[in-house]
Amino acid sequence: MDSDAGGWLWFVIDVVMVAVLAVALVYATVLWRRRRGRLEQVGERATAQLYEREAERERQADAERVRP
Repeated sequence: MDSDAGGWLWFVIDVVMVAVLAVALVYATVLWRRRRGRLEQVGERATAQLYEREAERERQADAERVRP
């Protein structure tokens, strides 16, 4: 390798690749936070539905126990 190639390879490796890595990390972080927020909302709704179903089952079981 001649001395001229070393300068631009240094630039590519130490500047361009670091910038690409930084952009990729920022992009992935933004996507992850958006998805995580949506997943938390879905999880909260699913949990509420499970509680509602269980409460309804308990009411039905209580009603059946009261009836002779």
